Amino acid sequence: MRYLILVVTGAFAAALPGAQTQTVEGDYIEDRSNHVHGCYCEWSGESVTTGNEATLAWRFRRGAYEGVDLAGVRIAAVIKGDATLSQGNAARKSVLMLDKAATEAQRQASARLLAEHFGDLIGAVIGRLTLDIEFSREADRAALTVPGLLNVEMRKAQLPDDALPGAIRWYDPFIALEEYELGTTLNTAYKGTEFNYRWNISDPGTRGYFGTFRLDGRKPSRVPPS
Repeated sequence: MRYLILVVTGAFAAALPGAQTQTVEGDYIEDRSNHVHGCYCEWSGESVTTGNEATLAWRFRRGAYEGVDLAGVRIAAVIKGDATLSQGNAARKSVLMLDKAATEAQRQASARLLAEHFGDLIGAVIGRLTLDIEFSREADRAALTVPGLLNVEMRKAQLPDDALPGAIRWYDPFIALEEYELGTTLNTAYKGTEFNYRWNISDPGTRGYFGTFRLDGRKPSRVPPS
């Protein structure tokens, strides 16, 4: 009898709206305008003067959300905060870039997935653009390009050469990752007009991460602690 109750309960739960728990996996890139690994002077200065911008991108390798297969879909978010995003509590706005190569159902599902899992991190979405998104990731390098609008080029950090003396890691990745590399950003640029502010940083720095993510079931969005 105990076995029968478990079977019936599990079937009932699976039929409920939102009960789908299929795992979604893929690759992730994160770039910030402040150092995540740096010396004390960089941390103390940037915590009040910069770090308001970040670019995040996901490439889904396998899995579905709300019954929509997301394999191969890409999505990116450019974020601008009222203060450094690395502290976790700054109000922020974002522009979502949806994958032109995906179907409309895939674009909408990927946007809803980000809202559910990372809504607090992304903040108020002020723009949704459907564009070509080029996402590449190798063992020691990652890159994100939206032609004419966005570019992030990153390689695995080479320590201690890529940091000033006394540098330590101040901030973890914004999201939980299965595995990741500390990244040295070689160039990052955003040319959009949504924030009335553009940036182009070509000075290499240990400002981000790249790795793999795994999402299981339905989880509340959160901003990781600083």
